[in-house]
Amino acid sequence: MFQQAKARILSKRDRSSRGRIDPHISTVCSQLNSLPCFYTTSSCSGRFYMYRGVGNKRDNKDTKKRENRGAGFERFRVCHDYVGEGMVERYFDLTTLETDRTGGGDKEGAGVSEVDQWEGLDDEVGGGVGVGDVEVEDADSAVEAGEAAGETASEYKSSHPQVPNLHASEHNSTVWLRYEPLILHVACCSPLAADLLIKLLRKAGLKTAGVQRMGSRPIIVQVLGDEGLEMPLTDNEGRGVWGGKERWLGELVNERQRRNWGKIERLERALVEVGEEEIEETVVGEGGEGGEGGDGIVGHDVVGDVAIVRDLEGGEEEIKEMAERVMRTNKKIKVVVLQNEPLEGELKQAKTMRILAGNKERMGKDGSLLTTHQEYGIKTQVDLNLAFFTPRMSGERLRLCNLVSRGEFVLSLFAGVGMEGLMIAGRREVGGVVMVELNERATECAERGRGMLRRNKAVVVKGGGEEAWKRTKIVRGDVREVLREGFEGRCFDRAIVPRPKEGTKDGDMGGEGGAEYLRALLPHLRPRAEVHWYDFAADWEVEGGMQRTKDFIRRVLEEEGKGVEFLSAGKAGKGTIAKRQYRVVVDFRVVE
Repeated sequence: MFQQAKARILSKRDRSSRGRIDPHISTVCSQLNSLPCFYTTSSCSGRFYMYRGVGNKRDNKDTKKRENRGAGFERFRVCHDYVGEGMVERYFDLTTLETDRTGGGDKEGAGVSEVDQWEGLDDEVGGGVGVGDVEVEDADSAVEAGEAAGETASEYKSSHPQVPNLHASEHNSTVWLRYEPLILHVACCSPLAADLLIKLLRKAGLKTAGVQRMGSRPIIVQVLGDEGLEMPLTDNEGRGVWGGKERWLGELVNERQRRNWGKIERLERALVEVGEEEIEETVVGEGGEGGEGGDGIVGHDVVGDVAIVRDLEGGEEEIKEMAERVMRTNKKIKVVVLQNEPLEGELKQAKTMRILAGNKERMGKDGSLLTTHQEYGIKTQVDLNLAFFTPRMSGERLRLCNLVSRGEFVLSLFAGVGMEGLMIAGRREVGGVVMVELNERATECAERGRGMLRRNKAVVVKGGGEEAWKRTKIVRGDVREVLREGFEGRCFDRAIVPRPKEGTKDGDMGGEGGAEYLRALLPHLRPRAEVHWYDFAADWEVEGGMQRTKDFIRRVLEEEGKGVEFLSAGKAGKGTIAKRQYRVVVDFRVVE
Protein backbone atom coordinates (compact mmCIF):
# COMPACT_ATOMS: atom_id res chain seq x y z
CA MET A 1 0.00 0.00 0.00
CA PHE A 2 2.77 2.43 0.90
CA GLN A 3 4.62 1.87 -2.39
CA GLN A 4 1.38 2.24 -4.37
CA ALA A 5 0.61 5.51 -2.59
CA LYS A 6 4.16 6.68 -3.24
CA ALA A 7 3.94 5.93 -6.95
CA ARG A 8 0.58 7.72 -7.17
CA ILE A 9 1.77 10.81 -5.31
CA LEU A 10 4.99 11.13 -7.30
CA SER A 11 3.04 10.89 -10.57
CA LYS A 12 0.68 13.78 -9.77
CA ARG A 13 0.71 16.99 -11.74
CA ASP A 14 2.45 20.00 -10.19
CA ARG A 15 -0.27 22.61 -9.63
CA SER A 16 2.03 25.35 -8.40
CA SER A 17 1.89 28.79 -9.95
CA ARG A 18 5.65 28.57 -10.51
CA GLY A 19 5.85 24.94 -11.58
CA ARG A 20 9.08 23.73 -9.99
CA ILE A 21 10.81 23.03 -6.71
CA ASP A 22 13.78 24.84 -5.25
CA PRO A 23 17.11 23.38 -6.44
CA HIS A 24 18.61 23.87 -2.99
CA ILE A 25 16.33 21.19 -1.53
CA SER A 26 15.98 19.00 -4.61
CA THR A 27 18.86 16.68 -3.67
CA VAL A 28 17.37 15.95 -0.24
CA CYS A 29 13.98 15.26 -1.81
CA SER A 30 15.57 12.98 -4.39
CA GLN A 31 17.51 11.11 -1.70
CA LEU A 32 14.39 10.58 0.38
CA ASN A 33 12.28 9.51 -2.60
CA SER A 34 14.94 7.00 -3.68
CA LEU A 35 14.60 5.15 -0.37
CA PRO A 36 11.78 2.57 -0.05
CA CYS A 37 10.64 3.85 3.34
CA PHE A 38 10.03 7.55 2.52
CA TYR A 39 8.46 9.96 0.08
CA THR A 40 8.15 13.73 0.33
CA THR A 41 4.79 15.51 0.22
CA SER A 42 5.92 19.14 0.43
CA SER A 43 9.10 21.17 0.62
CA CYS A 44 10.57 24.65 0.56
CA SER A 45 14.25 25.43 1.10
CA GLY A 46 13.61 28.89 2.56
CA ARG A 47 12.45 32.22 1.14
CA PHE A 48 11.98 35.88 1.89
CA TYR A 49 9.50 38.47 0.68
CA MET A 50 7.80 41.77 1.46
CA TYR A 51 4.13 42.09 2.36
CA ARG A 52 1.51 44.47 3.63
CA GLY A 53 -2.04 43.98 4.87
CA VAL A 54 -3.65 41.22 6.91
CA GLY A 55 -4.04 37.52 6.14
CA ASN A 56 -2.33 35.58 3.38
CA LYS A 57 -1.76 35.51 -0.36
CA ARG A 58 -5.11 33.91 -1.16
CA ASP A 59 -7.00 36.75 0.54
CA ASN A 60 -5.95 39.24 -2.12
CA LYS A 61 -7.86 37.17 -4.72
CA ASP A 62 -10.98 36.87 -2.52
CA THR A 63 -13.27 39.90 -2.92
CA LYS A 64 -15.30 39.12 0.22
CA LYS A 65 -12.20 38.82 2.39
CA ARG A 66 -10.80 42.05 0.98
CA GLU A 67 -14.01 43.84 1.92
CA ASN A 68 -13.98 42.37 5.44
CA ARG A 69 -10.34 43.17 6.09
CA GLY A 70 -10.06 46.50 4.40
CA ALA A 71 -6.90 46.88 2.36
CA GLY A 72 -6.39 43.12 2.02
CA PHE A 73 -3.08 41.30 1.81
CA GLU A 74 -0.36 41.87 -0.79
CA ARG A 75 2.92 40.04 -1.20
CA PHE A 76 5.88 41.37 -3.18
CA ARG A 77 9.32 40.24 -4.31
CA VAL A 78 9.32 36.61 -3.27
CA CYS A 79 12.83 35.16 -3.52
CA HIS A 80 14.17 31.68 -2.75
CA ASP A 81 17.80 32.65 -3.32
CA TYR A 82 20.27 35.18 -1.90
CA VAL A 83 20.02 38.94 -2.24
CA GLY A 84 22.77 39.13 -4.85
CA GLU A 85 25.38 41.88 -5.02
CA GLY A 86 23.79 43.47 -8.07
CA MET A 87 20.29 43.05 -6.69
CA VAL A 88 20.48 44.83 -3.31
CA GLU A 89 19.55 48.35 -4.39
CA ARG A 90 16.77 47.18 -6.67
CA TYR A 91 15.24 44.75 -4.18
CA PHE A 92 15.02 47.22 -1.28
CA ASP A 93 13.91 50.19 -3.42
CA LEU A 94 10.41 50.67 -2.00
CA THR A 95 9.57 53.47 -4.43
CA THR A 96 9.25 50.86 -7.20
CA LEU A 97 7.22 48.35 -5.21
CA GLU A 98 4.18 48.70 -7.48
CA THR A 99 6.01 48.87 -10.80
CA ASP A 100 8.76 46.31 -10.10
CA ARG A 101 6.94 43.47 -8.38
CA THR A 102 9.87 41.00 -8.43
CA GLY A 103 12.69 43.36 -7.46
CA GLY A 104 15.15 40.87 -8.93
CA GLY A 105 13.66 37.94 -6.98
CA ASP A 106 11.72 35.00 -8.41
CA LYS A 107 10.14 35.52 -11.79
CA GLU A 108 6.38 35.79 -11.60
CA GLY A 109 4.80 32.58 -12.87
CA ALA A 110 8.09 30.67 -12.68
CA GLY A 111 10.63 29.61 -10.13
CA VAL A 112 10.18 27.45 -7.07
CA SER A 113 7.16 25.54 -5.86
CA GLU A 114 6.49 24.96 -2.21
CA VAL A 115 3.70 24.43 0.27
CA ASP A 116 2.82 27.59 2.15
CA GLN A 117 2.59 25.99 5.58
CA TRP A 118 2.56 29.54 6.88
CA GLU A 119 -0.55 30.59 5.01
CA GLY A 120 -3.04 27.78 5.62
CA LEU A 121 -5.59 25.83 3.64
CA ASP A 122 -7.09 28.68 1.62
CA ASP A 123 -3.70 29.24 0.02
CA GLU A 124 -1.94 25.91 -0.40
CA VAL A 125 -2.32 22.28 0.60
CA GLY A 126 0.50 19.77 1.02
CA GLY A 127 0.16 16.63 -0.89
CA GLY A 128 1.49 15.34 -3.92
CA VAL A 129 3.33 16.05 -7.05
CA GLY A 130 6.79 15.28 -8.21
CA VAL A 131 8.75 15.31 -5.02
CA GLY A 132 5.53 16.38 -3.40
CA ASP A 133 5.63 20.12 -3.84
CA VAL A 134 2.23 21.54 -4.65
CA GLU A 135 0.51 24.88 -4.64
CA VAL A 136 -3.21 24.85 -5.40
CA GLU A 137 -5.16 27.76 -6.78
CA ASP A 138 -8.72 27.07 -5.55
CA ALA A 139 -10.70 25.18 -2.91
CA ASP A 140 -11.51 22.22 -5.16
CA SER A 141 -7.85 21.74 -5.97
CA ALA A 142 -7.06 22.00 -2.27
CA VAL A 143 -9.38 19.12 -1.43
CA GLU A 144 -8.07 17.07 -4.35
CA ALA A 145 -4.43 17.61 -3.38
CA GLY A 146 -5.08 16.85 0.28
CA GLU A 147 -6.90 13.62 -0.56
CA ALA A 148 -4.06 12.62 -2.88
CA ALA A 149 -1.79 12.68 0.15
CA GLY A 150 -4.29 10.64 2.15
CA GLU A 151 -5.76 13.62 3.99
CA THR A 152 -9.14 15.35 3.84
CA ALA A 153 -9.34 19.13 3.69
CA SER A 154 -10.63 19.35 7.27
CA GLU A 155 -7.84 17.08 8.51
CA TYR A 156 -5.28 19.16 6.68
CA LYS A 157 -6.65 22.35 8.18
CA SER A 158 -6.42 20.99 11.73
CA SER A 159 -2.91 19.60 11.27
CA HIS A 160 -1.62 22.67 9.37
CA PRO A 161 -2.70 25.67 11.46
CA GLN A 162 -2.94 28.99 9.65
CA VAL A 163 -0.09 31.33 10.44
CA PRO A 164 -1.15 34.68 8.96
CA ASN A 165 1.05 37.75 8.86
CA LEU A 166 -0.02 39.01 12.27
CA HIS A 167 1.98 42.22 12.50
CA ALA A 168 0.22 43.97 9.64
CA SER A 169 -2.94 45.99 10.22
CA GLU A 170 -5.74 46.96 7.86
CA HIS A 171 -5.44 50.48 9.25
CA ASN A 172 -1.92 51.19 7.95
CA SER A 173 0.29 50.78 4.91
CA THR A 174 3.32 49.31 6.66
CA VAL A 175 5.52 47.15 4.43
CA TRP A 176 7.13 44.22 6.22
CA LEU A 177 10.14 42.05 5.37
CA ARG A 178 9.77 38.38 6.22
CA TYR A 179 12.15 35.41 6.04
CA GLU A 180 10.75 31.87 6.26
CA PRO A 181 13.16 28.93 6.73
CA LEU A 182 12.94 25.48 5.21
CA ILE A 183 9.90 23.27 5.62
CA LEU A 184 9.65 19.61 4.70
CA HIS A 185 6.92 16.99 5.06
CA VAL A 186 7.87 13.33 4.62
CA ALA A 187 5.60 10.28 4.51
CA CYS A 188 7.12 7.29 6.35
CA CYS A 189 6.20 3.63 5.89
CA SER A 190 6.47 2.72 9.58
CA PRO A 191 7.17 4.08 13.08
CA LEU A 192 10.72 2.74 12.69
CA ALA A 193 11.13 4.80 9.52
CA ALA A 194 9.81 7.94 11.23
CA ASP A 195 12.19 7.38 14.14
CA LEU A 196 15.14 6.94 11.76
CA LEU A 197 14.25 10.12 9.87
CA ILE A 198 13.95 12.22 13.04
CA LYS A 199 17.38 10.97 14.15
CA LEU A 200 18.86 12.00 10.79
CA LEU A 201 17.18 15.41 10.99
CA ARG A 202 18.57 16.06 14.45
CA LYS A 203 22.01 14.94 13.31
CA ALA A 204 21.77 17.69 10.68
CA GLY A 205 20.82 20.27 13.32
CA LEU A 206 17.12 20.31 12.41
CA LYS A 207 15.63 19.89 15.86
CA THR A 208 12.15 21.26 15.17
CA ALA A 209 10.95 17.95 13.79
CA GLY A 210 8.31 15.49 14.87
CA VAL A 211 5.51 13.16 13.86
CA GLN A 212 2.58 15.20 12.60
CA ARG A 213 0.16 12.37 11.87
CA MET A 214 -0.15 8.66 12.64
CA GLY A 215 -2.82 6.08 11.89
CA SER A 216 -3.83 3.90 8.99
CA ARG A 217 -2.54 6.42 6.47
CA PRO A 218 1.22 7.07 6.05
CA ILE A 219 2.95 8.59 9.05
CA ILE A 220 3.89 12.20 8.29
CA VAL A 221 7.04 13.75 9.75
CA GLN A 222 7.28 17.54 9.63
CA VAL A 223 10.50 19.51 9.91
CA LEU A 224 10.77 23.29 10.21
CA GLY A 225 13.88 25.42 10.13
CA ASP A 226 14.47 27.89 12.93
CA GLU A 227 15.94 30.87 11.05
CA GLY A 228 13.11 33.41 11.08
CA LEU A 229 12.89 37.17 10.52
CA GLU A 230 10.02 39.67 10.50
CA MET A 231 10.63 43.42 10.55
CA PRO A 232 8.98 46.62 9.25
CA LEU A 233 10.53 48.42 6.29
CA THR A 234 8.20 51.45 6.45
CA ASP A 235 6.17 53.40 8.98
CA ASN A 236 2.35 53.39 9.07
CA GLU A 237 2.22 55.88 6.21
CA GLY A 238 4.39 53.74 3.95
CA ARG A 239 7.55 55.88 4.34
CA GLY A 240 10.83 53.92 4.34
CA VAL A 241 12.71 53.80 7.64
CA TRP A 242 15.94 52.11 6.56
CA GLY A 243 17.26 54.49 3.90
CA GLY A 244 20.93 53.84 3.18
CA LYS A 245 20.83 50.49 5.04
CA GLU A 246 20.04 48.32 2.02
CA ARG A 247 23.23 46.24 2.22
CA TRP A 248 22.67 45.62 5.91
CA LEU A 249 19.12 44.45 5.21
CA GLY A 250 20.41 42.16 2.48
CA GLU A 251 22.96 40.63 4.83
CA LEU A 252 20.28 40.00 7.47
CA VAL A 253 18.44 37.85 4.94
CA ASN A 254 21.53 36.24 3.41
CA GLU A 255 22.97 35.18 6.77
CA ARG A 256 19.75 33.35 7.61
CA GLN A 257 19.68 31.75 4.19
CA ARG A 258 23.28 30.56 4.59
CA ARG A 259 22.61 28.97 7.98
CA ASN A 260 19.39 27.46 6.67
CA TRP A 261 21.02 25.94 3.58
CA GLY A 262 23.92 24.69 5.70
CA LYS A 263 21.47 22.48 7.58
CA ILE A 264 20.07 21.18 4.30
CA GLU A 265 23.60 20.25 3.21
CA ARG A 266 24.21 18.45 6.52
CA LEU A 267 20.98 16.52 5.97
CA GLU A 268 22.23 15.50 2.51
CA ARG A 269 25.41 14.09 4.09
CA ALA A 270 23.44 12.31 6.82
CA LEU A 271 21.27 10.61 4.19
CA VAL A 272 24.36 9.51 2.24
CA GLU A 273 25.80 7.92 5.38
CA VAL A 274 22.68 5.99 6.43
CA GLY A 275 23.26 2.24 6.21
CA GLU A 276 21.31 -0.20 4.04
CA GLU A 277 20.56 -2.38 7.06
CA GLU A 278 18.90 0.56 8.84
CA ILE A 279 16.70 1.16 5.80
CA GLU A 280 15.78 -2.52 5.41
CA GLU A 281 14.73 -2.73 9.06
CA THR A 282 12.24 0.12 8.63
CA VAL A 283 10.64 -1.55 5.59
CA VAL A 284 10.77 -5.25 6.38
CA GLY A 285 9.75 -4.55 9.96
CA GLU A 286 6.38 -3.40 8.60
CA GLY A 287 5.92 -6.24 6.14
CA GLY A 288 7.26 -4.25 3.22
CA GLU A 289 9.49 -5.44 0.42
CA GLY A 290 13.19 -6.01 0.85
CA GLY A 291 15.81 -4.92 -1.62
CA GLU A 292 16.99 -6.83 -4.66
CA GLY A 293 18.76 -10.08 -3.96
CA GLY A 294 18.22 -12.30 -0.95
CA ASP A 295 16.27 -15.57 -0.79
CA GLY A 296 18.46 -16.96 -3.57
CA ILE A 297 17.39 -14.19 -5.99
CA VAL A 298 20.30 -12.54 -7.77
CA GLY A 299 20.32 -8.76 -8.02
CA HIS A 300 18.85 -7.48 -11.27
CA ASP A 301 17.56 -4.41 -13.09
CA VAL A 302 14.13 -4.38 -14.71
CA VAL A 303 13.57 -2.43 -17.93
CA GLY A 304 10.05 -2.82 -19.30
CA ASP A 305 9.35 -6.56 -19.21
CA VAL A 306 13.05 -7.53 -19.29
CA ALA A 307 15.21 -8.33 -16.26
CA ILE A 308 18.97 -7.79 -16.65
CA VAL A 309 21.42 -9.81 -14.56
CA ARG A 310 25.18 -9.30 -14.64
CA ASP A 311 28.36 -11.21 -13.93
CA LEU A 312 26.74 -14.54 -13.08
CA GLU A 313 29.07 -17.40 -12.27
CA GLY A 314 28.36 -21.13 -12.32
CA GLY A 315 27.36 -23.88 -14.70
CA GLU A 316 24.79 -23.45 -17.47
CA GLU A 317 22.01 -25.21 -15.54
CA GLU A 318 22.75 -23.24 -12.38
CA ILE A 319 22.62 -19.93 -14.26
CA LYS A 320 19.37 -20.95 -15.96
CA GLU A 321 17.79 -21.76 -12.58
CA MET A 322 18.90 -18.35 -11.24
CA ALA A 323 17.22 -16.66 -14.22
CA GLU A 324 13.97 -18.58 -13.74
CA ARG A 325 13.89 -17.58 -10.07
CA VAL A 326 14.18 -13.96 -11.15
CA MET A 327 11.20 -14.40 -13.51
CA ARG A 328 9.10 -15.82 -10.69
CA THR A 329 9.64 -12.70 -8.55
CA ASN A 330 7.57 -10.46 -10.86
CA LYS A 331 4.73 -11.38 -13.22
CA LYS A 332 5.67 -8.46 -15.46
CA ILE A 333 9.06 -10.00 -16.28
CA LYS A 334 8.83 -11.97 -19.54
CA VAL A 335 12.53 -12.25 -20.40
CA VAL A 336 15.74 -12.51 -18.36
CA VAL A 337 19.00 -11.57 -20.08
CA LEU A 338 22.65 -11.79 -19.08
CA GLN A 339 25.06 -8.91 -19.62
CA ASN A 340 28.60 -9.93 -18.76
CA GLU A 341 30.49 -7.40 -20.88
CA PRO A 342 30.76 -3.63 -20.35
CA LEU A 343 29.06 -1.23 -22.75
CA GLU A 344 31.06 -0.68 -25.91
CA GLY A 345 32.11 2.32 -27.95
CA GLU A 346 30.97 5.90 -28.20
CA LEU A 347 27.39 4.73 -28.82
CA LYS A 348 27.34 2.81 -25.49
CA GLN A 349 25.95 -0.46 -26.88
CA ALA A 350 25.86 -3.75 -24.98
CA LYS A 351 25.69 -6.02 -28.09
CA THR A 352 26.51 -9.17 -26.10
CA MET A 353 23.29 -9.67 -24.10
CA ARG A 354 22.10 -13.27 -24.01
CA ILE A 355 18.58 -14.47 -23.20
CA LEU A 356 18.62 -16.89 -20.25
CA ALA A 357 14.90 -17.34 -19.66
CA GLY A 358 11.73 -16.43 -21.50
CA ASN A 359 10.98 -16.02 -25.20
CA LYS A 360 14.22 -16.51 -27.16
CA GLU A 361 12.61 -14.93 -30.24
CA ARG A 362 12.63 -11.53 -28.53
CA MET A 363 16.19 -11.11 -29.79
CA GLY A 364 16.02 -9.78 -33.36
CA LYS A 365 18.27 -10.97 -36.18
CA ASP A 366 20.04 -7.62 -36.06
CA GLY A 367 20.77 -8.11 -32.36
CA SER A 368 17.99 -5.79 -31.19
CA LEU A 369 16.17 -6.50 -27.93
CA LEU A 370 13.17 -4.17 -27.70
CA THR A 371 10.93 -3.40 -24.76
CA THR A 372 8.66 -0.57 -23.66
CA HIS A 373 9.69 1.02 -20.38
CA GLN A 374 7.53 3.28 -18.19
CA GLU A 375 8.45 5.71 -15.41
CA TYR A 376 5.87 7.83 -13.59
CA GLY A 377 3.35 7.32 -16.39
CA ILE A 378 5.73 8.25 -19.25
CA LYS A 379 6.76 5.55 -21.74
CA THR A 380 9.54 5.08 -24.24
CA GLN A 381 10.96 2.23 -26.27
CA VAL A 382 14.35 0.80 -25.31
CA ASP A 383 16.67 -1.40 -27.35
CA LEU A 384 18.68 -2.98 -24.56
CA ASN A 385 21.34 -4.38 -26.87
CA LEU A 386 21.93 -1.38 -29.12
CA ALA A 387 21.13 1.68 -26.96
CA PHE A 388 22.14 2.66 -23.45
CA PHE A 389 19.50 2.90 -20.73
CA THR A 390 19.51 2.32 -16.99
CA PRO A 391 16.50 2.24 -14.65
CA ARG A 392 18.86 3.15 -11.80
CA MET A 393 18.58 6.78 -12.90
CA SER A 394 14.80 6.83 -12.45
CA GLY A 395 14.94 8.90 -9.26
CA GLU A 396 17.39 11.32 -10.86
CA ARG A 397 15.12 11.77 -13.86
CA LEU A 398 12.25 12.63 -11.54
CA ARG A 399 14.46 15.11 -9.68
CA LEU A 400 15.39 16.83 -12.95
CA CYS A 401 11.78 16.96 -14.04
CA ASN A 402 10.73 18.67 -10.83
CA LEU A 403 13.37 21.38 -11.20
CA VAL A 404 11.97 22.60 -14.53
CA SER A 405 9.90 25.78 -14.43
CA ARG A 406 6.83 26.51 -16.49
CA GLY A 407 7.73 27.95 -19.89
CA GLU A 408 11.39 26.88 -19.89
CA PHE A 409 13.24 25.71 -22.99
CA VAL A 410 15.27 22.60 -22.13
CA LEU A 411 18.21 21.01 -23.97
CA SER A 412 18.93 17.34 -23.27
CA LEU A 413 22.33 16.25 -24.62
CA PHE A 414 23.40 12.59 -24.96
CA ALA A 415 19.67 11.95 -24.67
CA GLY A 416 19.75 8.21 -25.40
CA VAL A 417 16.21 6.85 -25.74
CA GLY A 418 14.85 10.20 -24.56
CA MET A 419 13.32 9.34 -21.19
CA GLU A 420 14.52 12.56 -19.50
CA GLY A 421 13.16 14.82 -22.22
CA LEU A 422 9.89 12.92 -22.63
CA MET A 423 9.26 12.97 -18.89
CA ILE A 424 9.86 16.73 -18.75
CA ALA A 425 7.53 17.33 -21.71
CA GLY A 426 4.85 15.07 -20.25
CA ARG A 427 4.98 16.40 -16.69
CA ARG A 428 5.96 20.06 -17.08
CA GLU A 429 4.35 22.82 -19.15
CA VAL A 430 7.60 23.78 -20.81
CA GLY A 431 8.22 26.00 -23.79
CA GLY A 432 10.03 23.16 -25.53
CA VAL A 433 12.45 20.24 -25.12
CA VAL A 434 15.21 19.41 -27.62
CA MET A 435 16.96 16.03 -27.32
CA VAL A 436 20.30 15.38 -29.07
CA GLU A 437 21.72 11.86 -29.56
CA LEU A 438 24.24 10.30 -31.95
CA ASN A 439 23.17 6.63 -31.73
CA GLU A 440 20.74 5.95 -34.58
CA ARG A 441 18.94 3.11 -32.77
CA ALA A 442 18.55 5.24 -29.64
CA THR A 443 17.00 8.10 -31.63
CA GLU A 444 14.60 5.64 -33.28
CA CYS A 445 13.53 4.51 -29.81
CA ALA A 446 13.16 8.13 -28.70
CA GLU A 447 10.96 8.92 -31.72
CA ARG A 448 8.73 5.96 -30.88
CA GLY A 449 8.60 7.19 -27.30
CA ARG A 450 7.58 10.60 -28.61
CA GLY A 451 4.76 8.92 -30.53
CA MET A 452 3.67 7.15 -27.34
CA LEU A 453 3.68 10.50 -25.56
CA ARG A 454 1.19 11.85 -28.08
CA ARG A 455 -1.26 9.05 -27.31
CA ASN A 456 -0.57 8.80 -23.58
CA LYS A 457 -3.61 9.59 -21.44
CA ALA A 458 -1.37 9.70 -18.35
CA VAL A 459 0.28 12.93 -19.56
CA VAL A 460 -0.67 15.54 -16.97
CA VAL A 461 0.11 18.84 -18.73
CA LYS A 462 -2.61 21.06 -20.12
CA GLY A 463 -3.49 19.93 -23.62
CA GLY A 464 -2.46 16.36 -22.83
CA GLY A 465 -0.19 14.20 -24.95
CA GLU A 466 -0.83 16.16 -28.15
CA GLU A 467 0.52 19.36 -26.59
CA ALA A 468 3.48 17.54 -25.01
CA TRP A 469 4.29 15.97 -28.39
CA LYS A 470 4.33 19.37 -30.09
CA ARG A 471 6.85 20.67 -27.57
CA THR A 472 9.47 17.97 -28.20
CA LYS A 473 12.11 17.65 -30.89
CA ILE A 474 14.71 14.93 -31.40
CA VAL A 475 17.96 15.69 -33.25
CA ARG A 476 20.33 12.95 -34.37
CA GLY A 477 23.96 13.97 -34.54
CA ASP A 478 27.24 14.47 -32.74
CA VAL A 479 26.68 16.81 -29.80
CA ARG A 480 29.67 18.96 -30.72
CA GLU A 481 28.50 19.47 -34.30
CA VAL A 482 24.90 20.11 -33.30
CA LEU A 483 25.99 22.73 -30.76
CA ARG A 484 28.24 24.41 -33.32
CA GLU A 485 25.76 24.44 -36.19
CA GLY A 486 22.29 23.42 -35.03
CA PHE A 487 21.18 26.36 -32.90
CA GLU A 488 21.22 30.10 -33.32
CA GLY A 489 21.78 32.37 -30.34
CA ARG A 490 20.86 31.91 -26.71
CA CYS A 491 17.77 29.75 -26.67
CA PHE A 492 17.88 27.44 -23.61
CA ASP A 493 17.04 28.00 -19.95
CA ARG A 494 18.29 24.59 -18.85
CA ALA A 495 20.71 21.96 -20.13
CA ILE A 496 21.08 18.31 -19.11
CA VAL A 497 24.54 16.93 -19.88
CA PRO A 498 25.02 13.25 -18.86
CA ARG A 499 28.45 13.11 -20.49
CA PRO A 500 29.57 9.50 -21.13
CA LYS A 501 33.03 8.08 -20.67
CA GLU A 502 35.28 7.38 -23.65
CA GLY A 503 34.05 3.90 -24.58
CA THR A 504 35.10 1.26 -22.07
CA LYS A 505 38.19 3.23 -21.09
CA ASP A 506 38.72 5.66 -18.26
CA GLY A 507 39.30 8.62 -20.56
CA ASP A 508 36.97 11.57 -20.95
CA MET A 509 34.92 12.36 -24.03
CA GLY A 510 35.28 15.94 -25.18
CA GLY A 511 38.74 16.48 -23.75
CA GLU A 512 39.69 16.82 -20.11
CA GLY A 513 36.52 16.68 -18.05
CA GLY A 514 34.43 17.25 -21.18
CA ALA A 515 35.60 20.86 -21.55
CA GLU A 516 34.90 20.80 -25.28
CA TYR A 517 31.21 20.13 -24.68
CA LEU A 518 30.86 22.74 -21.97
CA ARG A 519 32.49 25.45 -24.10
CA ALA A 520 30.26 24.58 -27.05
CA LEU A 521 27.17 24.69 -24.84
CA LEU A 522 27.69 28.09 -23.20
CA PRO A 523 26.80 30.31 -26.22
CA HIS A 524 23.33 28.74 -26.35
CA LEU A 525 22.37 29.36 -22.71
CA ARG A 526 20.20 32.26 -21.65
CA PRO A 527 21.22 34.51 -18.72
CA ARG A 528 21.13 32.59 -15.41
CA ALA A 529 20.52 29.30 -17.18
CA GLU A 530 20.92 26.16 -15.08
CA VAL A 531 23.06 23.19 -16.10
CA HIS A 532 23.00 19.63 -14.77
CA TRP A 533 26.55 18.39 -15.38
CA TYR A 534 27.24 14.68 -14.90
CA ASP A 535 30.64 13.24 -14.09
CA PHE A 536 32.25 10.15 -12.59
CA ALA A 537 33.81 10.28 -9.14
CA ALA A 538 35.46 8.03 -6.58
CA ASP A 539 33.76 7.51 -3.22
CA TRP A 540 36.19 9.86 -1.47
CA GLU A 541 35.37 12.61 -3.99
CA VAL A 542 31.66 12.20 -3.29
CA GLU A 543 32.32 12.64 0.42
CA GLY A 544 34.30 15.79 -0.38
CA GLY A 545 31.45 17.37 -2.35
CA MET A 546 32.83 16.70 -5.87
CA GLN A 547 35.37 19.49 -5.55
CA ARG A 548 37.38 18.33 -8.60
CA THR A 549 34.32 18.59 -10.83
CA LYS A 550 33.38 21.98 -9.38
CA ASP A 551 36.92 23.31 -9.91
CA PHE A 552 36.80 22.15 -13.53
CA ILE A 553 33.45 23.85 -14.18
CA ARG A 554 34.60 27.09 -12.54
CA ARG A 555 37.84 27.11 -14.56
CA VAL A 556 36.13 26.58 -17.92
CA LEU A 557 33.48 29.23 -17.23
CA GLU A 558 36.09 31.75 -16.08
CA GLU A 559 38.08 31.11 -19.28
CA GLU A 560 34.91 31.96 -21.20
CA GLY A 561 34.36 35.15 -19.18
CA LYS A 562 31.51 33.83 -17.07
CA GLY A 563 30.90 33.12 -13.40
CA VAL A 564 29.25 30.16 -11.72
CA GLU A 565 26.86 29.61 -8.83
CA PHE A 566 26.75 26.02 -7.60
CA LEU A 567 23.29 24.86 -6.58
CA SER A 568 23.79 21.25 -5.51
CA ALA A 569 26.05 18.24 -5.96
CA GLY A 570 25.54 14.56 -5.22
CA LYS A 571 25.27 11.02 -6.51
CA ALA A 572 23.11 10.49 -9.57
CA GLY A 573 21.10 7.32 -9.43
CA LYS A 574 21.41 4.18 -7.35
CA GLY A 575 24.50 2.09 -6.78
CA THR A 576 28.00 2.25 -8.21
CA ILE A 577 29.10 2.08 -11.84
CA ALA A 578 32.31 0.29 -10.86
CA LYS A 579 34.10 -0.56 -7.65
CA ARG A 580 33.97 2.58 -5.45
CA GLN A 581 33.00 4.67 -8.50
CA TYR A 582 29.80 6.70 -8.83
CA ARG A 583 28.02 8.72 -11.44
CA VAL A 584 27.54 12.16 -9.89
CA VAL A 585 25.76 15.35 -10.87
CA VAL A 586 26.63 18.98 -10.17
CA ASP A 587 23.87 21.54 -10.70
CA PHE A 588 25.07 25.06 -11.40
CA ARG A 589 23.84 28.39 -12.68
CA VAL A 590 25.77 30.39 -15.27
CA VAL A 591 26.43 33.94 -14.07
CA GLU A 592 27.11 36.64 -16.65
